[in-house]
Amino acid sequence: MSDSDHTPNPREHELPDGDLAVSSHWVWGVRDATTVPEADRPLYRILMDVLADAHVPDCLPARLATECDDLVDARETVTNIERGRVDVENVGYGMSYCHKVRDAIDGHRDRDPLRFVAVGCSGSKHDVAGAVPAKDLYRRAYWTCKREYGETLGDEWTIISAEHAVLDPDEPIEYYERTPDDLAGVPVDSSERLPTGEPVTTLLDQWALRVYEGITEWVSSVSGLDPRDIELEILLGRSYRDPLEARGVFDRLRARGDLSIRFPFQEVEQAAGGNGNQMGWMSDEVEAATAVATDGGSTDGDE
Repeated sequence: MSDSDHTPNPREHELPDGDLAVSSHWVWGVRDATTVPEADRPLYRILMDVLADAHVPDCLPARLATECDDLVDARETVTNIERGRVDVENVGYGMSYCHKVRDAIDGHRDRDPLRFVAVGCSGSKHDVAGAVPAKDLYRRAYWTCKREYGETLGDEWTIISAEHAVLDPDEPIEYYERTPDDLAGVPVDSSERLPTGEPVTTLLDQWALRVYEGITEWVSSVSGLDPRDIELEILLGRSYRDPLEARGVFDRLRARGDLSIRFPFQEVEQAAGGNGNQMGWMSDEVEAATAVATDGGSTDGDE
């Protein structure tokens, strides 16, 4: 029986240093063998699960785990075919095996993306004496709508602030007063560069770079060995979005999985035209999501 006739079922042997010996056997003895370093064993387990029904050689998951950083990297590796094969750990695998690995990973990753929501802060704040969670500092109806939208619709949500760049909603902060307009034209001495490659010369540039770095770190937090695709919603007014967009903050965001970016306040017709329309749209979205959750995921009427 050839490797193409069965799903991966290697023999595994624990080594004293924490590594894992992986081997393929047939009637005449050992056919192939490799070692998975201890640090690569978690990815190996993921690949064994993902490729459980794929007809590929026994040691291919182990070699992919050793050579690749994560599941996305493994997919990229098997699609980089040259002259009908891909070399993994100096062992060549033909197109058929590579396509089976690719298809299995694609099937595994065919799932709903995570929904990340970034909302702008509020100019209205509670007059507090000390630090409070960021989500509790801001006030008034417009902020309440944004907070409820982030908490209800987002798998993760964050706050974009002119003072703090990117804020975890639970991060304690003190009262402040600052807008992007306060940062414009104020020179700084910096060797940093914007996502566009242009030099950082003003406080507004510096803020945009901090926002870019903060969002990048945020979306990277769900990468791991099995990166998730992300749908990122940016809920910002023009006074915040425009300076960030002009400095390449959104165009150059990347994630290990697929990353799509939406700007509902500018792209959704119902939300266009000012705070009132935005509040109405956010409230409708929260109400619809809450109704679906209450009905157990069904949007149908009573039977």
